Amino acid sequence: MSGRLQAISAVTFSALISLLLPPFAFLINGSVVALLTLRKGSVIGMQTLFTSLLLLVVFSLLANLPLQLGLMYALVIWLPVWFAAAVLRAYAQQGLLLLIVGLMAAVLIAVMYMFIGDVSVWWQQWLMLMIEKTMPPEHIEQYKAVLDPAASMLNAMMMAGLLLNIVMSVLLARWWQSKLFNPGAFRQEFYALRLPWMILPTSAVMILLVFTLAEPWRDLFRDIMVVLMFVYLIQGISSVHRNVDKFKLSTAWIASMYCLLILMPQMALFIACLGMMDVYVNWRKIKIDS
Repeated sequence: MSGRLQAISAVTFSALISLLLPPFAFLINGSVVALLTLRKGSVIGMQTLFTSLLLLVVFSLLANLPLQLGLMYALVIWLPVWFAAAVLRAYAQQGLLLLIVGLMAAVLIAVMYMFIGDVSVWWQQWLMLMIEKTMPPEHIEQYKAVLDPAASMLNAMMMAGLLLNIVMSVLLARWWQSKLFNPGAFRQEFYALRLPWMILPTSAVMILLVFTLAEPWRDLFRDIMVVLMFVYLIQGISSVHRNVDKFKLSTAWIASMYCLLILMPQMALFIACLGMMDVYVNWRKIKIDS
């Protein structure tokens, strides 16, 4: 936040550090990119990313690493997070942020089906290649046995994971920004999170298409529907936080929700349904007031 050189250093070094912890790359590196964009603007954010990309290319050459490293960070982490943070900075509405990131994931799903075809096989082959390179040979068959039954859902879960990583990076940066410059602002904005009402008829159409179309169109819209459910999940989490605060309930309710989400993944569907109800109630309120 204190200068251009410091921003470039933070983005570059956080990218290098995240190489040691790949599952947390978005939180480590993406949150830095998002904070810079939220605070300094999209133009300065993009200029910083371009310079950091050049530094990563130089580092890759010196360290004898693949030159695709910098390009991978730019396309997978930096650009989506930068765009999402720019949307949040411009409109200050986390519901719109969710909608935009969900739309990005849906477009990416459609593009993959258009150019790859059977995306489940593509993901399975790619993951098996990674497993063969990183895991002991005696464990490969075990991982293959786990991947085979889940092959049809791999694309949906990967896109949902991408959506969650982007949103979590930007929200973490927003919380960070609030702590540094405007204490309490993040909580107010998160409690006010509302998905636009038009997502309700869109979801209804998606469900109808999943049950009426044949493959591969059915798989395409099923994957988009899974992404939509994760969008509703975040809306549901916001709703729980807001209602616990509104009714002055114990924070144990929030802690219990997160514990259940970790221990019982099925709980995510229940919270997503709460999010869907929250959108519906807000839509009805708008309709009555108008």
